[in-house]
Amino acid sequence: HRQRATQTIHRSIVSYPEMKTPTRDLVLSHLRQEKVQLWLPPYHQREGDVDATKSDALRNLAQLLAEQLSSSSKAPLKVDDVYSILSQLQSHALQKLKKYCVDIKILATQQHFANLSSDDDVFASWGDTVATIKNGNTKKSLIVLRVENISSTLTVDKLSSELCCALNATTARVIFKGKHISSSSSGGEGNNLRKIVSSNDGKEDQKKNELLCIVSGHGYVPPAPAAAAAAAASASSVEGSATDTTTRTDKEIIDSIRSSASRIAYNQSGFEITDQNGNLVPMSQTDSISLLTALGLHRIGRSKMEKCRESDDEGDERNSLASALVFLLEADAEWQGSTTLDIWKTKVDNYGLLQLDIAWNYLLLGSLENLTDATRRLEIAETVLRKQVHSNFVTLALVNAESNNPIPPLCTIFVRLFLLQGVANKMRNCNDTAAERLTWARVLCQQLRASCPPDRVEILCGAYCVEPSTAISALRKFNGDPDAAGNFIASLRDDEARSAKRRKRQHKLGKCANNSDFVNLDLVQTLSDLLGFGGVNNNTNDGQDDQTTSNLICSGVLRLTNNDIEKSLALYNEIGAQGVLQRAAQLDKDTGIRRASIRDKFEVSDVDVASLVSMGVEEERGRNALRATGNVDSALLWLLKDDDNKTRANGSSEVERSSSGESKADSEGSSANGADETNDCCAEDAYDFLERELGHALSNDSKETLEKEWLGVDLKEEWEMIEEYK
Repeated sequence: HRQRATQTIHRSIVSYPEMKTPTRDLVLSHLRQEKVQLWLPPYHQREGDVDATKSDALRNLAQLLAEQLSSSSKAPLKVDDVYSILSQLQSHALQKLKKYCVDIKILATQQHFANLSSDDDVFASWGDTVATIKNGNTKKSLIVLRVENISSTLTVDKLSSELCCALNATTARVIFKGKHISSSSSGGEGNNLRKIVSSNDGKEDQKKNELLCIVSGHGYVPPAPAAAAAAAASASSVEGSATDTTTRTDKEIIDSIRSSASRIAYNQSGFEITDQNGNLVPMSQTDSISLLTALGLHRIGRSKMEKCRESDDEGDERNSLASALVFLLEADAEWQGSTTLDIWKTKVDNYGLLQLDIAWNYLLLGSLENLTDATRRLEIAETVLRKQVHSNFVTLALVNAESNNPIPPLCTIFVRLFLLQGVANKMRNCNDTAAERLTWARVLCQQLRASCPPDRVEILCGAYCVEPSTAISALRKFNGDPDAAGNFIASLRDDEARSAKRRKRQHKLGKCANNSDFVNLDLVQTLSDLLGFGGVNNNTNDGQDDQTTSNLICSGVLRLTNNDIEKSLALYNEIGAQGVLQRAAQLDKDTGIRRASIRDKFEVSDVDVASLVSMGVEEERGRNALRATGNVDSALLWLLKDDDNKTRANGSSEVERSSSGESKADSEGSSANGADETNDCCAEDAYDFLERELGHALSNDSKETLEKEWLGVDLKEEWEMIEEYK
């Protein structure tokens, strides 16, 4: 009976380490007193460590404890019993500390890693042990550090700062579980990395915690103290130096987008959204802000990705990609943060295209394997894209491409989709699916590139002063026919000029009573005929006819009724012409013909910009002139007047400097006003930007919008990736 009882106790010790026994308590008390940590070397054998001395350390400790503690026990302790207790205690501690361990993947250039010291203690303060478990090759430029029991004092700020210091970099962006985290994301304790990596949602218990750090820029700048940073910000605002959007931080741009989204959502005119069938979709103001913010952030992320293609410097390219990923992930977080937006994920293309852009950004950074749910995201993108085309679109396109026949230009976006799906499946060892999708991407890409050879693109660019993307798009529309493509570009330029003139006329006439819509110029013509005023020339170049009495009456009554013909006729019959003019004048006073002068801007065409540049105008000045006027002719006049104003301003400033001049206080005051105007301009630009993005997202012809954005992609990067992963 005694022998059976003893065996039962031993089994309990092995199976249930939390059960208290005299021997276990004795061992645990000694470990605490001597501060022995079983989860650290030499007792814990790390992954990949085959050192036999370390694997025997735990048994040697058991033998030592058995000898030392036998005197304190009623009976001699067996080495095997002590070893079992130590093993269970170690396993329990490791399981508890597992959620505080993280693999930090540092993605940087070889130039960055060349600055890394050989000292093993560079990042020692990050946790109990920090070991390099993977050194990247020249191509991927990746180093993986395993941090065990991450320090409770390690914050996002500290990690970023120490990384930048060690690698002589300017920026380190931190990504965790597909989300960008920063000191401003939650603030306070939310900035603590130990809390961030241990906040497991229960779905990923079997997965390792992985932190992705994207390092960019060269030249480490120590972070300024909070007081000094605040003083510098105050000084810069007093000086009134113009703040260019290219120098603003990611956080500042994100904040301006969120602020502008709130302004639109809380606009007094009301914020209503209808689906493609015209049905009103109920949406709270909070969800409206999330939708607008997501659209704006997505667009900025895409523009930054496009910018990196124009850079020849690897550091600038990586910085643009890293910054783009921040905006794309912030946009994704906005979609995920609203339950109402779930229904919109299938109603608009933006969410699916966002997933495609996120996966593409990861691939360009050489770290698609770090996007653990890449296949799920790409499935969402494929569902969205296939809704835009016929059910047999892809099948027919592949057959035609293999037969060397023309294929639809919209296949461009499917090239990127199939490429990403192929690479993602290859990394999951789904080799059959990977080979199929990569083959599809290669066949389509080869045929699309054949329709726009470089020599034809160059000829069209030189002949029509257009960007390569415009020439490529035109060639693909007409299966590589340069004559047809040239005629199309010329007609497109004429259409854009007419559209710009119409928009300018609408701005001059003013907004409707709902402070949202502009006057429908086609309805002005119709209403004029119904009222017997005679014809109105809607194609006039300068809009002089807009100031005639009949046109003012027609446009005024349409503004008052929000472009409703029946209500316009009824209102005119009720109050007469004089009443319409009076109410329209009052409407101008109440709401203003325009929101503000800086809001009265036009969309800028690359064709018009190229025309001005060919005349010797700087690109930035040309864009500003076109943004203010809407067409090339008016832009040239605007530039001439601007030059005259600058000449007179320079002359007057010389006279002022030679005389008494202004007081310092006046100078500071005017500078402060200049800063306010600059900030207002940035805010209004963000406001206009979001309104345009909302219009694109809810367009009735989303396929047309999709084609416009994708037809001009040269597919050079896609082809290189296909050749790399085939």
